[in-house]
Amino acid sequence: WVSQATFDPPGISLAIAKDRAVENLLYPGSKFVLNIIGEGNQQDYVKHFRKSFAPGEDRFNNFPTASADNGGIILTDATAYLECSASKRMECGDHWVIYATVDNGKLLQPDTVTAIHRRKAGNHY
Repeated sequence: WVSQATFDPPGISLAIAKDRAVENLLYPGSKFVLNIIGEGNQQDYVKHFRKSFAPGEDRFNNFPTASADNGGIILTDATAYLECSASKRMECGDHWVIYATVDNGKLLQPDTVTAIHRRKAGNHY
């Protein structure tokens, strides 16, 4: 889950399940890109990124990408992206909650509505 956390500095919070492969990349000081996907374009991404990946497997090889200034990966057909720096990490049950500052970003498709994943229940993915 992603949520706005602060205005000054601009910051977000992420809740990442402990068993997700990406959680080991999100320690204080690490840099990453949060890609924001447009409505109607999300199903391929949801299906792809929901699956498990082998260690070292390129998770982005099926999608058009570019490199961000912070070294992260930008999905070039995303609505927008945020270049972030992980600042704090807190253990919360079966998830990690990460606070990250937003260092840079860009709106790529200004006329696109942001996709929202609506769940029928909040107790499982």
